[in-house]
Amino acid sequence: MRNIIYLLTFVLVMTNASKVFAQQTELKLSLKDALQKADENNRQINKAKEKGKAAKAEFRQTNSVFLPNLNLSHTAITTNDPLAAFGFKLKQEITTQADFNPVLLNDPDRIENYNTKIEVQQPIINIDGLYGRKAANAKMQAVDYTTERTINFTRFEVKKAYYQLELAHEAVNVVGKSLETAKSALQLTKDNLEQGYVKEADLLSAKVRVLELNNQLADANNAQKQAGEFLAYILGLDIQTVIETTEKLDQKPSLLQAMENKQDEGMRSDIMAYKKSLEARENMLKSEKMRFLPRLNAFGAYEWNDSQFLGTSANNYMVGASLSWDIFKGYKNVGKVQKARAELKISELDLADYQSKSSMEIQAAKRNLKVAFDRIEMNKLAKDQAEEAFRIRTNRYKQGLEKTIDVLQSESMAMMKNLDYINSLYQYHVAVFYLELLLEKELQ
Repeated sequence: MRNIIYLLTFVLVMTNASKVFAQQTELKLSLKDALQKADENNRQINKAKEKGKAAKAEFRQTNSVFLPNLNLSHTAITTNDPLAAFGFKLKQEITTQADFNPVLLNDPDRIENYNTKIEVQQPIINIDGLYGRKAANAKMQAVDYTTERTINFTRFEVKKAYYQLELAHEAVNVVGKSLETAKSALQLTKDNLEQGYVKEADLLSAKVRVLELNNQLADANNAQKQAGEFLAYILGLDIQTVIETTEKLDQKPSLLQAMENKQDEGMRSDIMAYKKSLEARENMLKSEKMRFLPRLNAFGAYEWNDSQFLGTSANNYMVGASLSWDIFKGYKNVGKVQKARAELKISELDLADYQSKSSMEIQAAKRNLKVAFDRIEMNKLAKDQAEEAFRIRTNRYKQGLEKTIDVLQSESMAMMKNLDYINSLYQYHVAVFYLELLLEKELQ
């Protein structure tokens, strides 16, 4: 019985383990591959594309300004209403002399009428509709530019997340190496303690340092896990996917090409979206003003009437034109014009404010790029010096010429400067990517 329980337990454990491993997929990606997956799978991008489709569909509705409305209907009626009964006989072309008998006119028998009708309404002159169509077209273009900006911003986020994962991976390596070094130092301290070269307090300090690095390594592994999950999320993948980056932080982007960039900022997709929104507001104001003008529309109808279902024994047609003019609608049209004018002014102010803010962001981004580049060289020098200082102290410590606490502090400083260096590389990449976003131009 005990063997059966062990067997069942083993099967359950292996089944659950297989499910866990099945959920995790390993994926090796270059930055180019990651960007391509984001273009295909990112939810924000796909949502923006669907909004573009909705705007195009809304614009197509304005074709009604030019195209006719066509309606086909079939109506079945039974009635003994005097007026309707006599009218239906006329429509069916079955009226006789006897139908004019006052008794039959006042109290007719029940009659059935089946009416098949085709109606056409053709717009001819609707000036407000023309400007409304222009407004819808400008809105559609604004949505297209917004979609383009969403794609560009998402690509920026992907680049950041990609190198964030690589930064986390490098941090794990740095802390891991420091942990191995600290363990070696701990073993050396134990040996020196046995030989009477150091005190018990030195051994405790070495043990504390190992514990600290174990905690930092756990934090670094957790940060790497979170960075991988976020990258998988932004790529539209299952967050259980284990992503391995193939591009390293030490591959520097092009050096400061953008500092003298003179690209026209007004052509950026987000600014163009504002401009198209402004254009839409201008046309909406014109459309509201054109409501004060008359409208001219044509209409026509052809119908068949019969006492039988879908019968066509009698037919007639009607063709005409309608000129309508809303001279006064209780201040409603005037109010709409005033509202459209105010919304246009708001759009103008929004555009001016956004352009000014954009110019300020670009100048700040260029300065940050220069600072980030300079910080790489300074942190690299500090890293090299800290590593050299640690090497010297370690050699002297082995000879009994340095204190344990000094070696531990030197190792801690070397690790910190290594982390500062890889972080400065990451910050430089991000600074380049952000300036690319603001200029909408690849700098590499």
